[in-house]
Amino acid sequence: MSVVFSKDFHKDLDVDGSLKGKAWDFVRKLNTDSDLTGLDFKQPQGAIDKRVRTARVDLNYRAVLFDMSVGGEAFYLLAGIKKHDDAYRLAETIELRVNPVNGIAEVLRHQDVARVSKPETLAKRRQDLPRLLPFSVAEIVSLGVLEQVAERIVEITDEDDLQELCLALPEWQGDALLQLAYGTSLDDVRKQYGPSSDRTTGGIEADDFGTALQHPASRMQFVVVTDDNDDELRAMLESDFSYWRTFLHPEQRSVAYREQWNGSFRLSGGAGTGKTVAAIHRASFLASRSGGARVLLTTFTKTLATQLQGDLAQLAGPARVNLGTGAVEPGTVRVMGVDSLARQMVARADGHVPRVIPQLEEDRLWEQVVQDLPDLTPDDTRMLTPGFLAAEYRNVILAQEITDRQHYLKAPRRGRGVRLNWLQRKRIWEVVDLFQRRLLADGKTTFAALVARAAEVLAGEDKRDARDLFDHVVVDEGQDLSASHWLMLRRLVPKGANDLFICEDSHQRVYGERLVLGHFGIDVRGRSRKLTLNYRTTRQNLRFGLRILDGGKVVDLQGDEETRVGYRSRLSGPEPILHSAASTADEADFIVRTIRDWLTGQPEGSLKPGSIGVLVRTNRERDDLVHMLRQEGVPAETLTSDADGTGKGVRVATMHRAKGMEFARVLVAGVSESTVPLRWLLDNAAVEDRPDVEQRERLLLYVACTRARDQLVVTWHGRPSPYLPLS
Repeated sequence: MSVVFSKDFHKDLDVDGSLKGKAWDFVRKLNTDSDLTGLDFKQPQGAIDKRVRTARVDLNYRAVLFDMSVGGEAFYLLAGIKKHDDAYRLAETIELRVNPVNGIAEVLRHQDVARVSKPETLAKRRQDLPRLLPFSVAEIVSLGVLEQVAERIVEITDEDDLQELCLALPEWQGDALLQLAYGTSLDDVRKQYGPSSDRTTGGIEADDFGTALQHPASRMQFVVVTDDNDDELRAMLESDFSYWRTFLHPEQRSVAYREQWNGSFRLSGGAGTGKTVAAIHRASFLASRSGGARVLLTTFTKTLATQLQGDLAQLAGPARVNLGTGAVEPGTVRVMGVDSLARQMVARADGHVPRVIPQLEEDRLWEQVVQDLPDLTPDDTRMLTPGFLAAEYRNVILAQEITDRQHYLKAPRRGRGVRLNWLQRKRIWEVVDLFQRRLLADGKTTFAALVARAAEVLAGEDKRDARDLFDHVVVDEGQDLSASHWLMLRRLVPKGANDLFICEDSHQRVYGERLVLGHFGIDVRGRSRKLTLNYRTTRQNLRFGLRILDGGKVVDLQGDEETRVGYRSRLSGPEPILHSAASTADEADFIVRTIRDWLTGQPEGSLKPGSIGVLVRTNRERDDLVHMLRQEGVPAETLTSDADGTGKGVRVATMHRAKGMEFARVLVAGVSESTVPLRWLLDNAAVEDRPDVEQRERLLLYVACTRARDQLVVTWHGRPSPYLPLS
């Protein structure tokens, strides 16, 4: 027997988790009960599709499915699992079909389509507003969209109307229309949702569901599981199912499962567009191909690396994840933070690793070295700030592997913002030379210097360890890596097909500087794609987040200006709530009231404390807020770089720590003028570095506000952050 699961079936299970075990029992009976009498199979009277059935799951719930059995071979498509009366209402009005234009399998909800297609359900068209889709009915129909929908869609001028109509359609149809509304060309949408390659010749057969289910767009909505894989089937039904494991959008699937990229590949996209999902699938695919490959999956922070490790084990199985420190076996993926990888390589090459000093200690050392300079002038003091020196050290000296003054005096300084004359360069080299000698004497190093040493090790064949060899490297959060990181990663894998697969979102660059991959021997020209469909954030929250970005220009890893054209979401929810408080105490009272309302206002306590995130700018604010919430009787726990929390309390974290996470509801607190941007960061930055500092602070607020799936609340006291879109 084969069973096809729709994404809607799983969404129904997620509404009531107690149904998961019963769903497994139902499918098991479906597989073993040849006459199906125990399942009370019924064909609803008057159903549009004569193949639709309902079947008993328990006394209160029934499954809605299509019987597609042919020639004695059992074949069912599960479309939903609902309470008794709701199941019959759904079954009477849905139809399973192969789209006659492109061969995509789709379930039409005719009742919903009829509702949104009525002219009176749309807001009265405003003559002073342009149509959102400036196409003809025939052009829309030529994509495979229903004609009755096309007749309405060409009249829409209101975004809410468009969203409501798209949600009533099969997922691919709704997404195609949103792409058109957000600027994608008709030809590009037709390429993405046109007939698959095996249907480029010949017509579309109305009953060829086997072929239809292989279409990339069908696979974003359906998955086929055969009865010889009970473990997979049971895991899908009973465990905490993650949609990303199975239902990939065609954009994601096309890049993650492509057999070969002729060199390095770059995947960009906004927050929540599924870049990490694509990275995990790509790593698994490369490792599992015939003959097996040695794959590295890496990212900037240890926290994100741990999350990637767990997600990869979910997708590919624990055996695919390499947890050892020895050589990477073919067919496995090693998942490590990029700094941990550098530390491991340096330890093997040198026999030890100097103590890596934290940023505050590095800043103090730069200050001490400057103060010890002979003939220190006021101009020296103004220019030679810790922030300026650390950036010059990372992005010029370490990035170009400069080891002497003569090379530094002639070195290009791309992207550094301020020009230096010969005398100024000599002065800077004095500081850097003394800084390095003091680190060496004390047995210390910086993170940037440690990674640069790892890159140096990889450049020397005599010191390179066979355990550091990989066939492919997959990078997540590439926008946060430094120049030395890229040198190291470039040298980890030979140049060639599928060597580096890089995911990045320059709008989330909260650690790294502006860099261009080509400067490090990584050529992605002609091999770049952008994901634009947001899976996490409602369009209301996405729109708010994008408005935060309005004040700054962002450059991507190819050196081009990053755009937000085409970013969209099929999710809808409440508008973000912005709350201005008169004082710190008033803001704290509002935070407590809001969280209490969230926890007590849901039916049957369905909103768990762990699904709420409270995000602040600094560690001190985080700790104070956790203490305050606990005093008020609100369960709360602190997220740190070493702890994810248990999920039993509201999770409170810094904005940096929340990177890569998502929550059902998010409260971003303390977004005041002196906090975002953080005042002391600006005060301690060199004048020429302040624009970069301000941009990172703006992007950090964008990251924080795009962690919310449903409700976003932003609070402050006193003057609000200048980055908040309040008008």
